[in-house]
Amino acid sequence: MSKTKIIGLGGFKEIGKSTLIIEHENSIVIIDSGIKFADSATTGLNGMIPNYQYLKENESKIEALLITHGHEDHLGGVTFLVRQVNIKKIFAPKIAIEYLKYKFKDQNVNVKVEFIEIKAEDKYKLGTLTVDFWTAQHSIPDAFGIRVSSPEGKLLMTGDYRFDYTPITNMTDFDKLKQIGDEGLTVLLSDSTNAMRSGHSPSEKDILKDIEKIIVEAKRKIIVTGFASNLTRMKEILLLGVKHNKKIAIFGRSMVNGIEIGRKLGYLNVDDSVFINKKEMNQYEDNEIMVLTTGSQGEELAALSRMSYGKHHQIKIMHNDVIIFSSSPIPGNRMKIELLINRLYKLGAIIKENGVDGYLHTSGHAYIDEHIKTFKLSRPKYFMPYHGDYRMEVFHGQTAIECGVKEENIIIPDAGQIVYMEKGELTISDERIDVRPIYIDGGTVLTESQTIVSERNTLGQNGFVTAVICINKKLNRIINRPKLISKGSLFIRKSQEFIETANKLVHSSVLYTIKNKFDKKTKKPTWTVEELEKLIIDRLRVFFHKEKRRRPIIIPVILIKEDEDDPIIALIKNELSKDSSYENNQTNSKNDKKDKTKKPNLSQAKETISKLRKSLNLFDNVDDNEEEDD
Repeated sequence: MSKTKIIGLGGFKEIGKSTLIIEHENSIVIIDSGIKFADSATTGLNGMIPNYQYLKENESKIEALLITHGHEDHLGGVTFLVRQVNIKKIFAPKIAIEYLKYKFKDQNVNVKVEFIEIKAEDKYKLGTLTVDFWTAQHSIPDAFGIRVSSPEGKLLMTGDYRFDYTPITNMTDFDKLKQIGDEGLTVLLSDSTNAMRSGHSPSEKDILKDIEKIIVEAKRKIIVTGFASNLTRMKEILLLGVKHNKKIAIFGRSMVNGIEIGRKLGYLNVDDSVFINKKEMNQYEDNEIMVLTTGSQGEELAALSRMSYGKHHQIKIMHNDVIIFSSSPIPGNRMKIELLINRLYKLGAIIKENGVDGYLHTSGHAYIDEHIKTFKLSRPKYFMPYHGDYRMEVFHGQTAIECGVKEENIIIPDAGQIVYMEKGELTISDERIDVRPIYIDGGTVLTESQTIVSERNTLGQNGFVTAVICINKKLNRIINRPKLISKGSLFIRKSQEFIETANKLVHSSVLYTIKNKFDKKTKKPTWTVEELEKLIIDRLRVFFHKEKRRRPIIIPVILIKEDEDDPIIALIKNELSKDSSYENNQTNSKNDKKDKTKKPNLSQAKETISKLRKSLNLFDNVDDNEEEDD
């Protein structure tokens, strides 16, 4: 009997990139295909996806992709996955399917995929594996946990979930969770995001009470910002606006898209007359308007950020406008959010934040008390914390131990590390597959991801320096003085002495090399451009670190001149050709061969050379105080 493999391409010891492989014999099912959003360490990038190489190599085994819910960290990688790997079927909740269809169209994904809507009562046989579903409660309607049964045991992936006993949308199916436990659960993989938060997450209804109080008390226009993906919250806030006779304006691409999908699927039944577009806003008083917008995480290009800079074409933040942050900071975004809030304060806005001004946001992820109930109902033999930082997963494992799971049965693998399930037992192996992340830049997959990220971080911290030098290869001489161009590394006007020293360093290093790598018999140089480039990089790296304690990216530019014309002689000829008296003299000399007083002599040529050197910084390979050979 074959063992069942459990492999996380992402999601273990991290939040984001949730992608789980369950493999038995010739059958593979994939649970989720998420993206991880960029942070301060991934300069200028949109995010990262898992490495799909293992799935490419085992493409013929793939039965289906299963999606737990419609959030980016669980389905944001699908458009990249289906371009690289043949995925025949995608099982997903109704809202997730609509999000995916929109993404396919928006990103010009033209692959053929069959979408199958998940329903709570469904059960599917996918090769040697069987899947069924558990209705969960999250910040988006239509969220499911997924149970996968193989001949070697049963696995439950909860997806993102929480327990809300007064829910606005779907209620958690506690009976199904208990049934899963009664039927025997080999291993539970569960959301660890809030594993360190004690107690129970607040109810969504408590959040709405505090938000409604702010809406009632507001004297001017109200701007609400939050996660566009939190469709449940946005729906209820919108309905509160309608209840208090507000006209609703929607800004931000993802917010507009989310509201449109909610209305299309019947989750949001609001008449068209409630909404106003940007051109209609000036027809209403400020206190009649409520705006739903993106930008709660301080994103520079989001609508709220542009409002804070006064660069939004339709909305101007005025004194006493009320801005409600119905969100919590994603790790790494705190500083951006603080800067955003400060800019809004300077414009005279009244800022309402979660915690400071009441319950304005609740997490879509379970707290410790909810985890305890999950363990008591499902009663797994093994536990694998998932979708959390390492310390979150360790805390989650401790909760599992307190609920009866044996300490040795807590498994926290690395991404790519293979866990085997055989006859109801789990073992973690030393086998690993390549899961180095692939970075997304706009809509482009970067194949040399690590190199590009490293270069961008270096550019951001130290800038770059370009060293330009021109060499006549036939004559084996340097034509012009090296020129350094610095961006983000030096303040040029205050660094002239430093730059001059660096120029001399480049010149002397290159000159020494080309003089000592010249075959006198063949009269041909033996140096290469690549060799000189490496020489310049090495010399300037050491020099910059020693003198400035900086490590800029060094970009050498070596211009090669192949012809034998001496550039100085060429310039002299050009200079002399401009001398009309000389030209006249040459013409007149045909008629009067005796008049040769204006013909240039050697001293004139040397004087011209000297002038050219000073004005154009041209020189050959002797010191400036040394005369040319006659």
